[in-house]
Amino acid sequence: MVNLHWEETPSVWTASLDGIPVCTLKPKDIGGCIASWLDGRLWAPPAHLPKAMPQPTRFFADLQEAKAAVEQILQ
Repeated sequence: MVNLHWEETPSVWTASLDGIPVCTLKPKDIGGCIASWLDGRLWAPPAHLPKAMPQPTRFFADLQEAKAAVEQILQ
């Protein structure tokens, strides 16, 4: 089991894995949030764009969806 810890600042959530920051979640003014990997990982392309290149950032509709996606990948 991984040791994942979320730390919140006023404008950013940071996921740390065994004390090392691996991902940030930044809420957007328009709604949703952007998840950015800090350790070189890439998000797989969305299902509706299978030929797209993997990216270091990805948009999520809300914070809970983004947190769940990060936790799923890190398990």
